[in-house]
Amino acid sequence: MSTRRSLSAAAVVMAAAFAASQPTSAQELVYGSWLPAGEYLSRVALPKIFEGIARDTNGAVKWKLVAGGQLADPKTTFSAVQDGLMAAGIGIASYVPSTVPAVNTIYSTIVFGDNNVAASGAALETLTLNCPACLAEMRKLNAVPLAGWVAGPYYLACREPVRSLAELKGKRVRATGGNNELMTMLGAVPVAATLVEAVGLLQRGGMDCQFGTHGWLKVFGYGDVVKSVTDQPLGMTGPAIGLMLNRDTWNKFTLEQKKVHLKYAAQLSAMLSLGQFVVEEERILKELVQTKGLSVLKVNGQEFDAVASKYEAIQRARNVENAKKFHVPNPEAIVDAYAANRRKWEGLSKGIGRDVDKFAAAIQREIYDKVDPGKF
Repeated sequence: MSTRRSLSAAAVVMAAAFAASQPTSAQELVYGSWLPAGEYLSRVALPKIFEGIARDTNGAVKWKLVAGGQLADPKTTFSAVQDGLMAAGIGIASYVPSTVPAVNTIYSTIVFGDNNVAASGAALETLTLNCPACLAEMRKLNAVPLAGWVAGPYYLACREPVRSLAELKGKRVRATGGNNELMTMLGAVPVAATLVEAVGLLQRGGMDCQFGTHGWLKVFGYGDVVKSVTDQPLGMTGPAIGLMLNRDTWNKFTLEQKKVHLKYAAQLSAMLSLGQFVVEEERILKELVQTKGLSVLKVNGQEFDAVASKYEAIQRARNVENAKKFHVPNPEAIVDAYAANRRKWEGLSKGIGRDVDKFAAAIQREIYDKVDPGKF
């Protein structure tokens, strides 16, 4: 079934009702987010970005955030943006891999370690400058992909203690994209569920572990169910497309308004990469240990590292093969560009550290200054 047809009738009615209640100006735009209102993107990043866009366009372009999945869920966001039911949203390729297989080729590449700046910068650069097939997919969906970051690193958070591969064996773990095969290699049973769906599965015992970031334990309520989290980072995935814009909306912007959106796309990418997935992650983990009694378990790192190394050695061929099944042209070039860009951004990250403004400036310089806003 196509993504367009999968948009529920209820979401269509709700979106239409919401649109009817809004002023008629085409420049008062709705961003629909399936993330909760209390999540960093909704609570901190987007309000700041939208305020900046309104200021820099002298009020000509204003955005309104509708959070909590009121307009579309993670899968139907793509069709909601395509059809103009909302002007923008957040796009995660792994939820609709057959719709955006080229983008998912990047997303399915697990980056091990904890250098979020390098991974995020490389993922966004690959998507924007080195993946014509990705941009073609977005054009087919009537969308423009702005802003992107890698979420991570991911950790195992489980209802029962997991300190070794033996204790992980047979556990049902939420995993999407490339993480499915990684979990299988680790001896777990991957469960394909969205972040929202995972809440009920954990509560009902239909899932044993959530594989993701510390922040999600609080935002989605996993921390009320899981008892422990491992101390072993097991890779990062992305890019999440933070400003997936309806192309008709983008085309109505003036050239200067497009440049303003590129500027704030760089800022949004940096805020999520560092502000959320580094600084806030650390704060939330400490908070959950103190308030929920969450245990941080030291695992047998050598066991996990050995499997990660084995997976890293085969994932290029795996991702290329999967992409070819969906007729992605020259997927080898996409994967190799991502690897080269990671090496480049690893060097750049040394001068960025945890400075959001420095990272935003680097994204602007290395990526968006090389984009022709009139043709993007």
